[in-house]
Amino acid sequence: MSVHTSQILSMLALLLLAGDRVPSAAAEPNVRRALFVVAEGVYNSELMAPYDVLQHSIFRDPNDYMETAIVSADGGPVVTFEGITVEAHFSYADAPRADVLVIPSTRGSMDADLANDAYMAWVNKAIAEAEWVITVCDGAFPLAATGALDGRVATTYPGDRERLEQMFPKVDVRHDVRLVVDGKYITSVGGGMSYEPAFWLVEHLYGPDHVAATARGLVWPWDLKTVPHLIVE
Repeated sequence: MSVHTSQILSMLALLLLAGDRVPSAAAEPNVRRALFVVAEGVYNSELMAPYDVLQHSIFRDPNDYMETAIVSADGGPVVTFEGITVEAHFSYADAPRADVLVIPSTRGSMDADLANDAYMAWVNKAIAEAEWVITVCDGAFPLAATGALDGRVATTYPGDRERLEQMFPKVDVRHDVRLVVDGKYITSVGGGMSYEPAFWLVEHLYGPDHVAATARGLVWPWDLKTVPHLIVE
């Protein structure tokens, strides 16, 4: 053994005796990707409210949160029903896999979107890959059109529940709740209540303290016990 090697071994032995250790690499953050699929005429509330809730998860725990992004057909902007231009992060062609897929309602959710082959093909693929799927308001219609809700319980915008029943008779549509969770599918009424499905998922994944902090930040009185809902066991 050379003198140089002997010196190195002696130094390592001294470090170990002193209790020193080589620091381990920091743990990788647990990041879920939440993708919001949009088309022309997407409604402001149904897009922005759940986006706000899920995006805020990074402020609760920078090591366990959701990374939010918007997907449009070509990756370009869309104009909401109310006239706001929204930039997308991805196109159908380059969007990564969604851990959480959010389908907000658009003015075409009950007709034009369902006839759009490219939209429906991407939605089908994303649903199959996702850990969770949220629909807001009439976003339940594209989800139902994929067959994913056949034999399941769901809800949608109150004024469109009968139409959902007529178009998709295999779906058990509930008229008495604002939120339904059946398996990985979370359907909701939308409108001013568009925050609720995202709050439910945040509470389910991260716990009551996490969701309470976000609700306080958004000045929203979130309490699941006060929300007419159904969790299908």
